[in-house]
Amino acid sequence: MLDLSKIISALNSPTRREIIKILAHNTMTVKQVAEQLSKKGLKLKYRESVYKNLEKLVDSGLVEKFYVREKGMCYKLAKTMLKVNLQDWMVE
Repeated sequence: MLDLSKIISALNSPTRREIIKILAHNTMTVKQVAEQLSKKGLKLKYRESVYKNLEKLVDSGLVEKFYVREKGMCYKLAKTMLKVNLQDWMVE
């Protein structure tokens, strides 16, 4: 079960919301995500900033990370839709 508080916290950032949009189309490495953010005008000074944003999304359960031999560590969208029950504060 996903933690609604973690999801809300993860989505409370324009950068992370943009990362979700980027990952909706492709599996990518940190470097590739950083390049896409830069193309969209969101220049983050350090690649580590992109990594930290990705890890926050992983921690929320919205993004998955996995290793690909040819590319290294990759990220992809884990959920394309969420159903929130506000009465029970649960996410499906």
